[in-house]
Amino acid sequence: MSVFLFLSFAATIPLLACSGAGSGESGADFDEPVFERDFDTADGDTDVEDLFCGAGDVGCDDGWTTSCIDGVWVRIIDCHAYGTGCEAGKCVGIEGDVDQTENGERDEADGDVEDEADYEFEPDAENPDIDVLEYEEEYSDIAEAEHETEEAEPYQYPPAGEIFLIEGFGADTLGGWQEGHDVYHVTTLADSGAGSLREGMCSSNNPRIVLFDLDGEINLSSPLLVPSNISIDGRGRDITIKGKGFVIPGSDQVILINLALEDIGPDTEDGVQIGSALPDSSENIVLDHLRFTQHDDGGNCKNVDEAVSIVFGSRNITIAWCRFDAWEKVLLAGNGDADAALDSQISLTWHHSYANNTGRRHPQARYGRFHLYNNFWDNWHMYGSGILEPYHESFGSQIQDDGRMLLEGQMVRRHPGNPLYEAISTANQASRCESGGDLLEYGTWIDPSSTAQLQLGVGCMKLEAFEPPYVVHPQAAGQALRDEVIAGSGNTL
Repeated sequence: MSVFLFLSFAATIPLLACSGAGSGESGADFDEPVFERDFDTADGDTDVEDLFCGAGDVGCDDGWTTSCIDGVWVRIIDCHAYGTGCEAGKCVGIEGDVDQTENGERDEADGDVEDEADYEFEPDAENPDIDVLEYEEEYSDIAEAEHETEEAEPYQYPPAGEIFLIEGFGADTLGGWQEGHDVYHVTTLADSGAGSLREGMCSSNNPRIVLFDLDGEINLSSPLLVPSNISIDGRGRDITIKGKGFVIPGSDQVILINLALEDIGPDTEDGVQIGSALPDSSENIVLDHLRFTQHDDGGNCKNVDEAVSIVFGSRNITIAWCRFDAWEKVLLAGNGDADAALDSQISLTWHHSYANNTGRRHPQARYGRFHLYNNFWDNWHMYGSGILEPYHESFGSQIQDDGRMLLEGQMVRRHPGNPLYEAISTANQASRCESGGDLLEYGTWIDPSSTAQLQLGVGCMKLEAFEPPYVVHPQAAGQALRDEVIAGSGNTL
């Protein structure tokens, strides 16, 4: 990301001031919402570090034989069913192979037990005594069973003006839904003045909920500076922000929901910038059901920077159900301009989002802690040459500089692009690590229609991610979830 100094930014780009007029109304007494959250009944955490294994590993787990499949321990044989125990990945005293079973019937051919209705089995080439699963779509159900609890029913968002469920690092974000809040109504699509969205930002950090009384496009001449303790709620409306985006300059408790940002630029700024270079971190930020779109060549990095940037130690952030179309650089977390000690505070949960025809940075993340689940990255590609300025590259998700990332139930698809660019690109690296960054990845689904030879975990030690301080229930990745995310992401509420 280009350094986006808030102070110098204010000196070079005219910022429209608040007029002091508005269309607000006082809020009534407000009870802070409490959401019940499910936790692991055993010890309240997810114990992701206990699940890691290496290719070819076999072992025992509570009387079951286990085998390592794509980095996850999978139970294979229940030795209790044969009155034996498990040693060194084998049921003691059993001749020949024993396969996973549901009905306990033995195969007449070799006396083992098979469950052919669900899986095909074949001997491991290195250890014929251990049967392994052929990787089929059903695998993700088994892999996830070791890592999560039951899935919840799809969440139904309430209408505009009501607080909604937030998961992940940003779960404690209230935005403007706090005691003593007022409600401001946007009544004009003008850039500034009474009833404008910009005027709604003039809340002096007092709790405020911003609602829209009309649909349409708001063309901005300068970015909107977002104060603390505010919810900008576009549910039930079709509101598009054009030309400039949002800057959250060290503000806390901010919620943006159900808005579109379109054709931002051409001054290489971001769609949404979280944090500023005072340095001033932002905390408790939620971006939910936003759509980021660039047309023609507007998404090229020579015109616009990231759709979202998280800088200067900003933390406790959740991005949910957002859509990114034709934007080369999607999300940068940590721009390299802050000390490592500051950027190590960055924490992000990013889920159920869709990136289509993008280029890179899904995300590119430094130092902090990043939890991604149930996102679909679709057909990212090079936006230009990797040897001519501005330099281009392409990749999926990247963690670096001692950061840690946990990927669960991700979905990816890609088709090779311009052969001249492909020859020198790393675009087929769907997930990768650099400079001491590391990740753990569970249940990533490669769409069967993908024609690129995608690679997972390139350059990663796969030794350590981190354990999130919350529990969520990622869905099993696959076609049904892919279609759900495509249909539901963006400003669809």
